[in-house]
Amino acid sequence: MSIVGFNFTKISAERKKAVVGQINISNNITIKDVAETKLGIATKGAIRVSFQFTSTYAPDFATLQFEGDVIVLVDSKQSDELLAGWKASRRLPNVVAEPLMNHVLDRCNLQALIVAKDLNLPSPVPLPKVRVSQSEAPKTETPKTKVKKGK
Repeated sequence: MSIVGFNFTKISAERKKAVVGQINISNNITIKDVAETKLGIATKGAIRVSFQFTSTYAPDFATLQFEGDVIVLVDSKQSDELLAGWKASRRLPNVVAEPLMNHVLDRCNLQALIVAKDLNLPSPVPLPKVRVSQSEAPKTETPKTKVKKGK
């Protein structure tokens, strides 16, 4: 499986009120549809997967919502199995779902960070934090640089 395309079809963001106090942020991805698509480079095996990504800031502070499509190339046998399986159970096999969902998460989380910043909302994904222990004071001196002189 190769991911050959990704695009957003809808970006929606709403901040309902100022964020104060305790806040819970939940992220969710939903696969809305799986269908065969035509590409100029492949006549068979191109699949369009439509998705929806939602970040909900609770209790009722804000909502970020992204919809879009991912185009994947698979061999023609796997294409037929994916489409039949989707029609029967509305599920994708793990071998396809895992890399696909991770790709969608990567792209949507980055976009959600940008939109959240523009709306003055906390990051929808946890970012690393610096922690300084009480016994160790942070160093304030600037590091010295050594310069080698050429001959």
